[in-house]
Amino acid sequence: MINFTKKHNLDEIISNNSIIIIQYGTSTCMPCHAIKNRIDIWNKDNSDIATYYISLEENMNIAAQRGILSAPTVEVYIEGKLSIQKSGYFSLDEILDKVEKPMR
Repeated sequence: MINFTKKHNLDEIISNNSIIIIQYGTSTCMPCHAIKNRIDIWNKDNSDIATYYISLEENMNIAAQRGILSAPTVEVYIEGKLSIQKSGYFSLDEILDKVEKPMR
């Protein structure tokens, strides 16, 4: 999972990848750490899918522009369009299964 920094352009990242998973989180959010670790493990077998982690502490303006109000939040973009957005309590496995289906 790539840690998003101010040098990145999120719109370009989304448009340059056919499928991308973005996780928004905070350093004090234990579920955020668990989700990030789970995505990292999953990404080893699905390395053709871009995955980014966006720290809400460091990127509040991006989160605000995209309507991200809580952590953890996971978004999936397919062909540049927001396909999945889940916040709070959700099944990460369900999201990852949906991401794998377009690849089959």
